[in-house]
Amino acid sequence: MSKKAIRASSGFDGRVWLLLFAMLAFRFGQGLYYPFSTIHFHNVVGIPLSLVGVGLGSLAATSIVSGLVSGTLADRYGRKLPMLLSLAGSATTFLAFAFVEDFAGYLAVSVAAGLVGSSMFDAARNAMVADVTQPGRRSRAYGLVRVGGNVGWALGPMVAGLVAASAGSETIYRTLFLGTSALTILVMLVLALAVEESLPEGVAPEVRASGPRGALREALTDGPFLALLAAGVLLYYVFTQDWQALPIYAKNFVGVPDGTIGLFLGANGVMVILLQLPVSFLIDRTSRVGALLVGAALFAASSTTLLVTESFLGILVAFAGFFTLGEMVLEVAGPALAAELAPVRLRGTYLALFGCCFGAAYGVSPVVAGALLQAQLPDVIWTVQLIAAALAAGTLVLLAYRRRTRR
Repeated sequence: MSKKAIRASSGFDGRVWLLLFAMLAFRFGQGLYYPFSTIHFHNVVGIPLSLVGVGLGSLAATSIVSGLVSGTLADRYGRKLPMLLSLAGSATTFLAFAFVEDFAGYLAVSVAAGLVGSSMFDAARNAMVADVTQPGRRSRAYGLVRVGGNVGWALGPMVAGLVAASAGSETIYRTLFLGTSALTILVMLVLALAVEESLPEGVAPEVRASGPRGALREALTDGPFLALLAAGVLLYYVFTQDWQALPIYAKNFVGVPDGTIGLFLGANGVMVILLQLPVSFLIDRTSRVGALLVGAALFAASSTTLLVTESFLGILVAFAGFFTLGEMVLEVAGPALAAELAPVRLRGTYLALFGCCFGAAYGVSPVVAGALLQAQLPDVIWTVQLIAAALAAGTLVLLAYRRRTRR
Protein backbone atom coordinates (compact mmCIF):
# COMPACT_ATOMS: atom_id res chain seq x y z
CA MET A 1 0.00 0.00 0.00
CA SER A 2 1.37 3.47 -0.90
CA LYS A 3 1.98 6.15 1.73
CA LYS A 4 -0.89 8.23 0.28
CA ALA A 5 -3.23 5.28 0.66
CA ILE A 6 -2.11 4.77 4.24
CA ARG A 7 -2.79 8.45 5.00
CA ALA A 8 -6.21 8.33 3.37
CA SER A 9 -7.29 5.18 5.17
CA SER A 10 -6.06 6.07 8.64
CA GLY A 11 -5.74 9.84 8.85
CA PHE A 12 -2.16 9.44 10.04
CA ASP A 13 0.99 10.07 8.07
CA GLY A 14 2.68 6.85 6.91
CA ARG A 15 5.67 7.63 9.12
CA VAL A 16 3.50 7.15 12.21
CA TRP A 17 2.77 3.59 11.10
CA LEU A 18 6.42 2.93 10.28
CA LEU A 19 7.37 4.14 13.77
CA LEU A 20 4.69 1.88 15.27
CA PHE A 21 6.25 -1.20 13.64
CA ALA A 22 9.76 0.05 14.46
CA MET A 23 8.77 0.41 18.13
CA LEU A 24 7.21 -3.05 18.12
CA ALA A 25 10.42 -4.63 16.83
CA PHE A 26 12.74 -2.43 18.96
CA ARG A 27 10.85 -3.09 22.20
CA PHE A 28 10.58 -6.79 21.33
CA GLY A 29 14.37 -6.85 21.12
CA GLN A 30 14.68 -5.01 24.42
CA GLY A 31 12.24 -7.52 25.92
CA LEU A 32 14.61 -10.31 24.93
CA TYR A 33 17.37 -8.60 26.91
CA TYR A 34 16.17 -6.70 29.98
CA PRO A 35 14.13 -9.32 31.92
CA PHE A 36 17.08 -11.74 31.94
CA SER A 37 19.99 -9.29 32.12
CA THR A 38 20.11 -9.17 35.92
CA ILE A 39 20.03 -12.98 36.11
CA HIS A 40 22.88 -13.23 33.59
CA PHE A 41 25.13 -10.61 35.15
CA HIS A 42 24.59 -11.89 38.71
CA ASN A 43 24.29 -15.67 38.27
CA VAL A 44 26.56 -16.18 35.26
CA VAL A 45 29.08 -13.32 35.27
CA GLY A 46 29.16 -13.14 39.09
CA ILE A 47 28.50 -9.43 39.63
CA PRO A 48 26.89 -8.71 43.05
CA LEU A 49 23.30 -7.50 42.87
CA SER A 50 24.21 -4.20 44.51
CA LEU A 51 26.70 -3.49 41.71
CA VAL A 52 24.17 -4.55 39.07
CA GLY A 53 22.00 -1.80 40.57
CA VAL A 54 24.87 0.66 40.22
CA GLY A 55 25.03 -0.20 36.53
CA LEU A 56 21.29 0.37 36.10
CA GLY A 57 21.53 3.67 37.95
CA SER A 58 24.43 4.75 35.74
CA LEU A 59 22.40 3.90 32.66
CA ALA A 60 19.51 6.05 33.94
CA ALA A 61 21.83 8.96 34.79
CA THR A 62 23.57 9.00 31.42
CA SER A 63 20.21 8.78 29.65
CA ILE A 64 19.53 12.26 31.08
CA VAL A 65 22.76 13.52 29.51
CA SER A 66 21.65 11.92 26.25
CA GLY A 67 18.36 13.82 26.47
CA LEU A 68 20.18 17.14 26.86
CA VAL A 69 22.18 16.44 23.69
CA SER A 70 19.77 14.54 21.46
CA GLY A 71 17.04 17.18 21.40
CA THR A 72 19.23 19.90 19.93
CA LEU A 73 20.77 17.32 17.60
CA ALA A 74 17.27 16.51 16.28
CA ASP A 75 16.54 20.21 15.78
CA ARG A 76 19.85 20.95 14.06
CA TYR A 77 20.25 17.89 11.81
CA GLY A 78 16.80 16.31 11.62
CA ARG A 79 14.89 13.56 13.41
CA LYS A 80 16.17 10.65 11.37
CA LEU A 81 19.88 10.99 12.22
CA PRO A 82 19.47 10.67 16.03
CA MET A 83 17.13 7.70 15.59
CA LEU A 84 19.66 5.90 13.41
CA LEU A 85 22.56 6.81 15.73
CA SER A 86 20.59 5.54 18.71
CA LEU A 87 19.71 2.25 17.02
CA ALA A 88 23.32 1.75 15.93
CA GLY A 89 24.52 2.55 19.46
CA SER A 90 21.91 0.27 21.04
CA ALA A 91 22.89 -2.61 18.74
CA THR A 92 26.55 -2.09 19.65
CA THR A 93 25.94 -2.00 23.40
CA PHE A 94 23.66 -5.08 23.33
CA LEU A 95 26.47 -6.86 21.49
CA ALA A 96 29.01 -5.64 24.04
CA PHE A 97 26.82 -6.76 26.97
CA ALA A 98 27.00 -10.32 25.62
CA PHE A 99 30.79 -10.35 26.17
CA VAL A 100 31.02 -8.54 29.53
CA GLU A 101 33.14 -10.52 32.00
CA ASP A 102 33.41 -8.26 35.07
CA PHE A 103 31.88 -5.23 36.78
CA ALA A 104 34.20 -2.71 35.11
CA GLY A 105 33.09 -3.87 31.66
CA TYR A 106 29.46 -3.97 32.73
CA LEU A 107 29.62 -0.41 34.08
CA ALA A 108 31.35 0.94 30.97
CA VAL A 109 28.78 -0.61 28.64
CA SER A 110 25.91 0.57 30.88
CA VAL A 111 27.15 4.16 30.66
CA ALA A 112 27.44 3.86 26.87
CA ALA A 113 23.95 2.33 26.65
CA GLY A 114 22.51 5.31 28.51
CA LEU A 115 24.23 7.81 26.22
CA VAL A 116 23.18 6.24 22.91
CA GLY A 117 20.19 4.16 23.94
CA SER A 118 16.43 4.46 23.80
CA SER A 119 16.18 7.98 25.31
CA MET A 120 17.78 9.43 22.17
CA PHE A 121 15.54 7.30 19.95
CA ASP A 122 12.38 8.26 21.88
CA ALA A 123 13.16 11.99 21.73
CA ALA A 124 13.67 11.93 17.95
CA ARG A 125 10.67 9.72 17.15
CA ASN A 126 8.40 11.82 19.42
CA ALA A 127 9.54 14.92 17.52
CA MET A 128 8.83 13.19 14.19
CA VAL A 129 5.32 12.19 15.32
CA ALA A 130 4.65 15.81 16.33
CA ASP A 131 6.01 17.07 12.98
CA VAL A 132 3.67 14.92 10.87
CA THR A 133 0.51 14.99 13.03
CA GLN A 134 -1.99 17.79 13.56
CA PRO A 135 -2.16 19.04 17.19
CA GLY A 136 -5.71 17.70 17.60
CA ARG A 137 -4.59 14.14 16.76
CA ARG A 138 -1.19 13.98 18.47
CA SER A 139 -2.32 12.11 21.56
CA ARG A 140 -3.80 9.40 19.35
CA ALA A 141 -0.62 9.23 17.26
CA TYR A 142 1.53 8.89 20.39
CA GLY A 143 -0.91 6.31 21.73
CA LEU A 144 -0.76 4.31 18.51
CA VAL A 145 3.04 4.18 18.54
CA ARG A 146 2.98 3.30 22.24
CA VAL A 147 0.64 0.35 21.62
CA GLY A 148 3.19 -1.01 19.13
CA GLY A 149 5.92 -0.67 21.74
CA ASN A 150 3.82 -2.42 24.38
CA VAL A 151 2.99 -5.33 22.09
CA GLY A 152 6.71 -5.78 21.44
CA TRP A 153 7.56 -5.45 25.13
CA ALA A 154 4.92 -8.06 26.03
CA LEU A 155 6.07 -10.56 23.39
CA GLY A 156 9.83 -10.16 23.96
CA PRO A 157 10.05 -11.52 27.54
CA MET A 158 7.55 -14.27 26.68
CA VAL A 159 9.67 -15.51 23.78
CA ALA A 160 12.89 -15.09 25.76
CA GLY A 161 11.43 -17.09 28.66
CA LEU A 162 10.37 -19.94 26.39
CA VAL A 163 13.76 -20.02 24.68
CA ALA A 164 15.65 -19.92 28.00
CA ALA A 165 13.47 -22.67 29.49
CA SER A 166 13.83 -24.97 26.49
CA ALA A 167 17.58 -24.43 26.07
CA GLY A 168 18.45 -24.75 29.75
CA SER A 169 21.98 -23.41 29.33
CA GLU A 170 23.73 -20.37 30.79
CA THR A 171 24.98 -19.43 27.32
CA ILE A 172 21.40 -18.89 26.14
CA TYR A 173 21.35 -15.44 27.82
CA ARG A 174 24.30 -14.38 25.71
CA THR A 175 22.49 -15.66 22.63
CA LEU A 176 19.43 -13.58 23.54
CA PHE A 177 21.61 -10.47 23.80
CA LEU A 178 23.08 -11.18 20.37
CA GLY A 179 19.56 -11.65 18.99
CA THR A 180 18.57 -8.26 20.43
CA SER A 181 21.55 -6.66 18.71
CA ALA A 182 20.69 -8.25 15.36
CA LEU A 183 17.04 -7.21 15.56
CA THR A 184 18.03 -3.63 16.44
CA ILE A 185 20.27 -3.47 13.37
CA LEU A 186 17.35 -4.69 11.25
CA VAL A 187 15.10 -1.91 12.62
CA MET A 188 17.85 0.63 11.86
CA LEU A 189 18.14 -0.55 8.25
CA VAL A 190 14.37 -0.44 7.69
CA LEU A 191 14.12 3.11 9.05
CA ALA A 192 17.17 4.23 7.08
CA LEU A 193 15.55 3.05 3.85
CA ALA A 194 11.85 3.76 4.48
CA VAL A 195 11.46 6.84 6.71
CA GLU A 196 11.54 10.31 5.20
CA GLU A 197 12.91 13.23 7.22
CA SER A 198 10.21 15.34 8.91
CA LEU A 199 12.17 18.36 10.19
CA PRO A 200 10.14 21.45 9.18
CA GLU A 201 11.79 23.60 6.54
CA GLY A 202 13.86 26.49 7.84
CA VAL A 203 14.18 25.13 11.40
CA ALA A 204 17.76 23.84 11.25
CA PRO A 205 19.46 27.16 10.25
CA GLU A 206 17.73 29.00 13.13
CA VAL A 207 18.80 26.40 15.68
CA ARG A 208 22.35 26.27 14.36
CA ALA A 209 22.58 30.05 14.63
CA SER A 210 21.55 30.05 18.30
CA GLY A 211 23.70 27.01 19.18
CA PRO A 212 22.84 24.13 21.52
CA ARG A 213 23.30 26.22 24.67
CA GLY A 214 20.92 28.84 23.33
CA ALA A 215 18.26 26.19 22.64
CA LEU A 216 18.58 24.67 26.11
CA ARG A 217 18.62 28.12 27.76
CA GLU A 218 15.41 29.12 25.98
CA ALA A 219 13.65 25.87 26.92
CA LEU A 220 14.78 25.97 30.55
CA THR A 221 13.64 29.58 31.02
CA ASP A 222 10.14 28.88 29.65
CA GLY A 223 7.95 29.06 32.78
CA PRO A 224 5.05 26.83 31.67
CA PHE A 225 7.45 24.24 30.27
CA LEU A 226 9.46 24.22 33.51
CA ALA A 227 6.19 23.55 35.36
CA LEU A 228 5.53 20.62 33.02
CA LEU A 229 9.03 19.24 33.69
CA ALA A 230 8.49 19.49 37.46
CA ALA A 231 5.11 17.75 37.20
CA GLY A 232 6.63 15.15 34.88
CA VAL A 233 9.39 14.22 37.33
CA LEU A 234 6.85 13.89 40.16
CA LEU A 235 4.46 11.73 38.13
CA TYR A 236 7.25 9.58 36.73
CA TYR A 237 8.47 9.12 40.32
CA VAL A 238 5.22 7.26 41.02
CA PHE A 239 5.31 5.52 37.63
CA THR A 240 8.85 4.14 38.00
CA GLN A 241 8.56 3.32 41.70
CA ASP A 242 5.51 1.09 41.47
CA TRP A 243 7.13 -1.13 38.85
CA GLN A 244 10.08 -1.68 41.19
CA ALA A 245 8.32 -1.82 44.57
CA LEU A 246 5.02 -3.63 43.98
CA PRO A 247 6.36 -7.10 43.03
CA ILE A 248 8.55 -7.19 46.19
CA TYR A 249 5.75 -5.72 48.34
CA ALA A 250 3.26 -8.27 46.99
CA LYS A 251 5.56 -11.22 47.68
CA ASN A 252 7.19 -10.24 50.98
CA PHE A 253 4.44 -8.26 52.72
CA VAL A 254 1.16 -9.60 51.31
CA GLY A 255 2.31 -13.17 50.60
CA VAL A 256 1.25 -13.25 46.95
CA PRO A 257 2.77 -16.27 45.08
CA ASP A 258 5.18 -15.60 42.19
CA GLY A 259 2.73 -16.87 39.57
CA THR A 260 -0.02 -14.59 40.84
CA ILE A 261 2.33 -11.59 40.83
CA GLY A 262 2.70 -12.16 37.10
CA LEU A 263 -1.07 -11.75 36.74
CA PHE A 264 -1.21 -8.12 37.85
CA LEU A 265 1.98 -7.28 35.95
CA GLY A 266 0.60 -8.91 32.80
CA ALA A 267 -2.78 -7.24 33.28
CA ASN A 268 -1.03 -3.88 32.93
CA GLY A 269 0.16 -4.77 29.43
CA VAL A 270 -3.21 -6.13 28.36
CA MET A 271 -4.97 -2.98 29.60
CA VAL A 272 -2.56 -0.75 27.69
CA ILE A 273 -3.03 -2.69 24.45
CA LEU A 274 -6.84 -2.62 24.80
CA LEU A 275 -7.43 0.88 26.18
CA GLN A 276 -4.52 3.12 25.11
CA LEU A 277 -6.18 4.27 21.87
CA PRO A 278 -9.60 5.06 23.45
CA VAL A 279 -7.83 6.96 26.25
CA SER A 280 -5.72 8.84 23.69
CA PHE A 281 -8.87 9.73 21.73
CA LEU A 282 -10.42 11.25 24.87
CA ILE A 283 -7.24 13.21 25.59
CA ASP A 284 -7.34 14.70 22.08
CA ARG A 285 -10.87 15.98 22.82
CA THR A 286 -9.88 17.82 25.99
CA SER A 287 -7.07 19.90 27.52
CA ARG A 288 -3.73 18.14 27.88
CA VAL A 289 -3.24 19.87 31.23
CA GLY A 290 -6.66 18.64 32.34
CA ALA A 291 -5.76 15.13 31.21
CA LEU A 292 -2.53 15.20 33.23
CA LEU A 293 -4.50 16.39 36.27
CA VAL A 294 -6.72 13.31 35.84
CA GLY A 295 -3.53 11.22 35.56
CA ALA A 296 -2.26 12.67 38.85
CA ALA A 297 -5.63 11.86 40.48
CA LEU A 298 -5.44 8.27 39.19
CA PHE A 299 -1.93 7.83 40.63
CA ALA A 300 -3.22 9.26 43.94
CA ALA A 301 -6.13 6.79 43.86
CA SER A 302 -3.68 3.93 43.25
CA SER A 303 -1.53 4.93 46.23
CA THR A 304 -4.59 5.42 48.45
CA THR A 305 -5.86 1.94 47.56
CA LEU A 306 -2.51 0.45 48.56
CA LEU A 307 -2.61 2.39 51.84
CA VAL A 308 -6.05 1.20 52.89
CA THR A 309 -5.90 -2.39 51.62
CA GLU A 310 -3.42 -5.20 52.06
CA SER A 311 -4.56 -7.90 49.67
CA PHE A 312 -4.00 -9.19 46.17
CA LEU A 313 -7.35 -7.68 45.10
CA GLY A 314 -6.22 -4.28 46.39
CA ILE A 315 -2.94 -4.56 44.48
CA LEU A 316 -4.80 -5.63 41.33
CA VAL A 317 -7.19 -2.65 41.51
CA ALA A 318 -4.41 -0.23 42.38
CA PHE A 319 -1.95 -1.37 39.71
CA ALA A 320 -3.94 -2.87 36.82
CA GLY A 321 -6.73 -0.32 37.37
CA PHE A 322 -5.87 3.16 38.63
CA PHE A 323 -2.11 3.03 38.01
CA THR A 324 -2.38 1.68 34.46
CA LEU A 325 -4.96 4.31 33.46
CA GLY A 326 -2.73 7.02 34.95
CA GLU A 327 0.26 5.62 33.05
CA MET A 328 -1.68 5.69 29.77
CA VAL A 329 -2.58 9.35 30.33
CA LEU A 330 0.94 10.41 31.31
CA GLU A 331 2.67 8.65 28.42
CA VAL A 332 0.63 10.40 25.70
CA ALA A 333 -0.61 13.66 27.24
CA GLY A 334 2.90 14.50 28.49
CA PRO A 335 4.71 14.51 25.12
CA ALA A 336 1.64 15.99 23.39
CA LEU A 337 1.69 18.94 25.82
CA ALA A 338 5.48 19.30 25.50
CA ALA A 339 5.07 19.52 21.70
CA GLU A 340 2.23 22.03 22.16
CA LEU A 341 4.37 24.27 24.39
CA ALA A 342 7.44 24.08 22.15
CA PRO A 343 8.28 26.55 19.40
CA VAL A 344 8.47 24.54 16.16
CA ARG A 345 12.22 25.18 15.84
CA LEU A 346 12.84 23.70 19.34
CA ARG A 347 10.38 20.82 19.23
CA GLY A 348 13.10 18.18 19.51
CA THR A 349 14.76 19.98 22.43
CA TYR A 350 11.51 20.28 24.39
CA LEU A 351 10.51 16.66 23.81
CA ALA A 352 13.98 15.40 24.73
CA LEU A 353 13.93 17.40 27.97
CA PHE A 354 10.50 16.01 28.81
CA GLY A 355 11.92 12.54 28.18
CA CYS A 356 14.59 13.29 30.82
CA CYS A 357 11.82 13.32 33.45
CA PHE A 358 11.71 9.52 33.31
CA GLY A 359 15.47 9.15 33.80
CA ALA A 360 15.54 11.68 36.65
CA ALA A 361 12.71 9.90 38.47
CA TYR A 362 14.14 6.44 37.80
CA GLY A 363 17.44 7.47 39.36
CA VAL A 364 15.69 8.18 42.70
CA SER A 365 12.47 6.19 43.08
CA PRO A 366 13.88 2.62 43.23
CA VAL A 367 16.47 3.70 45.82
CA VAL A 368 13.77 5.21 48.03
CA ALA A 369 11.52 2.18 47.61
CA GLY A 370 14.35 -0.24 48.39
CA ALA A 371 15.31 1.61 51.57
CA LEU A 372 11.71 1.83 52.83
CA LEU A 373 10.94 -1.81 52.04
CA GLN A 374 14.15 -2.83 53.80
CA ALA A 375 12.98 -0.80 56.82
CA GLN A 376 9.55 -2.56 56.71
CA LEU A 377 7.78 0.73 55.94
CA PRO A 378 5.74 0.13 52.76
CA ASP A 379 3.00 2.55 53.86
CA VAL A 380 5.54 5.39 53.72
CA ILE A 381 6.11 4.57 50.03
CA TRP A 382 2.43 5.07 49.19
CA THR A 383 2.23 8.19 51.39
CA VAL A 384 5.18 9.78 49.58
CA GLN A 385 3.55 8.88 46.27
CA LEU A 386 0.35 10.63 47.37
CA ILE A 387 2.37 13.74 48.19
CA ALA A 388 4.16 13.55 44.82
CA ALA A 389 0.84 13.28 42.96
CA ALA A 390 -0.61 16.21 44.91
CA LEU A 391 2.46 18.37 44.20
CA ALA A 392 2.25 17.43 40.52
CA ALA A 393 -1.40 18.47 40.44
CA GLY A 394 -0.55 21.82 42.05
CA THR A 395 2.25 22.37 39.54
CA LEU A 396 -0.12 21.62 36.64
CA VAL A 397 -2.63 24.16 37.97
CA LEU A 398 0.23 26.69 38.06
CA LEU A 399 1.11 25.75 34.47
CA ALA A 400 -2.47 26.39 33.34
CA TYR A 401 -2.44 29.77 35.11
CA ARG A 402 0.89 30.79 33.52
CA ARG A 403 -0.41 29.88 30.06
CA ARG A 404 -3.54 31.98 30.57
CA THR A 405 -1.56 35.02 31.72
CA ARG A 406 0.70 34.75 28.65
CA ARG A 407 -2.21 35.16 26.26
